[in-house]
Amino acid sequence: MSYLRSVNKIILVAVFFLLLDVQGFMFNFNQQQQQQQPPKLETYEDRVLDSDCKNYLCPVTLECVLSKSDCPCPFPKSQLKCILPNEKIVCISKPATHDQKTNKIYDDPVEGPKAHIKGMRDCGWVLDTYNGK
Repeated sequence: MSYLRSVNKIILVAVFFLLLDVQGFMFNFNQQQQQQQPPKLETYEDRVLDSDCKNYLCPVTLECVLSKSDCPCPFPKSQLKCILPNEKIVCISKPATHDQKTNKIYDDPVEGPKAHIKGMRDCGWVLDTYNGK
């Protein structure tokens, strides 16, 4: 009988330490997992100052180009780059249309910015608005 009591005590102590270890694992009491620090993000200012651009550094995309008018839009797949008479650039969303022929015009990097399709808010519309028409 006393043998059974001592075996029960040993089992009880073993279960206690097993549960304590499981609890420590689940709630990270052992703190074995190290906290990862997020990588230090480079600031916009750092990226501008670290640039080795010899010509013109586009302020939005930080692309190095020959002149201000060569700056790309930040989202060229969905934007048209319209150049105003004063050489400023305006990026607008490409007009939404289901006409494949019209979409092809707007997707063309040369023809898209020249487009002036009636009823569409494209670069032609931007120029008309700029000129007060």
